[in-house]
Amino acid sequence: MIPTELRQQLPEFLLDLAARRGRSDRTIEAYGRDLLQFIGALGGAESAPTTADLSVVNVRAYLHGLTAAGYARSSIERKRAAVSEFVRFLIRRGDLGHNPVSRLRGARVRRRLPVTISESALKEALDAPRAEDFRAVRDHALLEMLYGGGLRISELLGLRLARLDLTRGSLRVFGKGARERVVPISRTAASVMRNYLAVRKIFLDEHGLTDDGTLWLSDRGRPLTRNRAYQLVHRALAVTGAEKASPHVLRHCFATHLLDHGADLRAVQELLGHRSLKTTEKYTHVSAERLKAAYRQAHPHAEKS
Repeated sequence: MIPTELRQQLPEFLLDLAARRGRSDRTIEAYGRDLLQFIGALGGAESAPTTADLSVVNVRAYLHGLTAAGYARSSIERKRAAVSEFVRFLIRRGDLGHNPVSRLRGARVRRRLPVTISESALKEALDAPRAEDFRAVRDHALLEMLYGGGLRISELLGLRLARLDLTRGSLRVFGKGARERVVPISRTAASVMRNYLAVRKIFLDEHGLTDDGTLWLSDRGRPLTRNRAYQLVHRALAVTGAEKASPHVLRHCFATHLLDHGADLRAVQELLGHRSLKTTEKYTHVSAERLKAAYRQAHPHAEKS
């Protein structure tokens, strides 16, 4: 078997991830960075490592080096997974006859409970007095849609006007792996969105802009960026004292608050677009912890710190 340069195989592998495995853009970007780091470390003094350099010893040395450098377990596990996917790709192509990763166990990653915000604190943040200009109305709509629909920020920013049905209170989004699902939204979110759409039309007319169906617009009429969305959500949720005031916290709140009020776990799984029920089960632990905290706080025989 003739050795082939690993760096030359990388673009085709990333295309395969997108086409055959249906991985998200963020996953593909992360795997690309991880594998460039791996190939660079594998080469050492050599500038062009090949499939001949893919050995159990070399892969193990790379992972040990990550540990020594202080990488988090979750980061190391993702990098190991990237190498494993790449190796399987090379085997399928016939460029590699063995699997140097098969005997390496993945790192045990401690599952952290999702960061959430109490219903009362979140309600206060969402109901805070706002101006009626374009920016304020847009920001309010974005917050309500993230919480009222349990959407990922990428799903919400990728939403087109044509996929929004406020009459039925639903929308169609593309989630991870380009899987489409229909998501119901709250009446509050639908009401706030109607207000935003009206202000959005006035904004487009005043600036002489054509409506191309892009739902979320910046102050300059361009598509709202992910970084800008993070900034505005962080600013709005900062008053709640949340540990991580990010758009994903509102998704965590959506799921946790539903379960707190007795929603079926599988229904929540469908609403979130999770492929596995295990991914959704982490929210049951949050609800259980809340129940324990309420018990310790209120029951006369409970131990109080």
